[in-house]
Amino acid sequence: MVAGWSAMVRGTEIASFRRVTPAILASARLAMANDIPESTKAEVAILLKKAAPILGIDGSTYHIMDILIGLSRADDWAGTNRPIVAISNAKLAEYTGRSERQVTRCIRRLVEAGVIAYRDSPTGRRFVYRDKDGDISKGYGLDFTPARVRLHELKTLVEDFQARLNSEQEARRIVSRTSRAIVDACAAYPEHAEAWHSELQGLKELGLDKEGEAEALEAMHARIILAVTEEYVPHKMSGEGDISVTSIIYTTPQNSLECKKKWARSNERELKTKFSGRTAAGTSTERKSGAVQPESHPPVRKKSAGTVDEIQSQVLASVSVGLVRSACRQACEMVGTEIRSWPELAAAASTMRLMIGLSEAGWLDGTARVGRFAAAAILATVLEKAARSPDQITSPGGYFRAMIDRAVEGNLHLEKSLFGLADGVIKQTGERPA
Repeated sequence: MVAGWSAMVRGTEIASFRRVTPAILASARLAMANDIPESTKAEVAILLKKAAPILGIDGSTYHIMDILIGLSRADDWAGTNRPIVAISNAKLAEYTGRSERQVTRCIRRLVEAGVIAYRDSPTGRRFVYRDKDGDISKGYGLDFTPARVRLHELKTLVEDFQARLNSEQEARRIVSRTSRAIVDACAAYPEHAEAWHSELQGLKELGLDKEGEAEALEAMHARIILAVTEEYVPHKMSGEGDISVTSIIYTTPQNSLECKKKWARSNERELKTKFSGRTAAGTSTERKSGAVQPESHPPVRKKSAGTVDEIQSQVLASVSVGLVRSACRQACEMVGTEIRSWPELAAAASTMRLMIGLSEAGWLDGTARVGRFAAAAILATVLEKAARSPDQITSPGGYFRAMIDRAVEGNLHLEKSLFGLADGVIKQTGERPA
């Protein structure tokens, strides 16, 4: 058994000094596969970033994966080529500001997640030799072939994950909406308030998931509506003892000229006939003079400088949702939604913060300081910059916090960054984004 294991390790080019696990061997077997789906670097990169929460890739591990993808060549992802990245752990530690031991753990996590595979040389060094056409003739390092082989599997995982997120979000909306409706019903019918409130608290304490809680609350709300409306349904009256009466309907047509003479004039015409035009003029003058008079109410006081609303208004003064959508195309693709309103952008922030390795506490701190919409626009900008130039932004989470600080100080010009990103889209595609 041990001999077979050692033979498998040697066949998959894993160095003997590594502690091999079944997950590492599974990635090595994927790297040896010959049936590789046709894909591009951009397609696999976006798919891996969408699947990162599913695979448990976040923080420093996500950052290192992003750098490795950026260092690979686009031609190595085409056809039957194998994208191999040869970079030392020391250089990765320098790029990310982490220790070499932490970089080693992050790479191991990527291998066990089935994203990359070890392709070790006998000496443990990582290097790539290319022929005159630029193709890899011999290479040792970190191989992204497992991600290419799992292309269709990862697509299915991402679709299921997105559907589950949408279902949970809709369930949360139903829970919030139905709970408010039940509370309103308790206020409208005090005689039932205690029983309904107790039932509502009992449902909350059952520990159901969001879908089950939403279904239970909807059923409770339907029972409340039925119980309330039944009290006001009029009883059907019996027809016993009614007198049969024949209706008399006049169907004789009348002369239209005679009817026109008998028609009563409207109040407006009577007033115009009764009163002279002088009265109308007087009324008009009175209204005009009333409009010209200054208001006696004191002016509404504005919010003091430095409030969250004022900071958010200042940051988004020259920023629209269309500008964010046009400038942050890669961010929209990674999130998997077409952002058309500020609430949609804010709803996608939970996914975007995972993609840049930002903690939930950091995101909540940013929203508390500059507002939810301004923080979401800043987050989309950071994600777009990190996706385009991963080597320049070594810590996207710190970059986000720095932009929040500048926004609070009044020194952030977000529109300039977005226009710069939009110009990059124009230069890359040759056409102006919609």
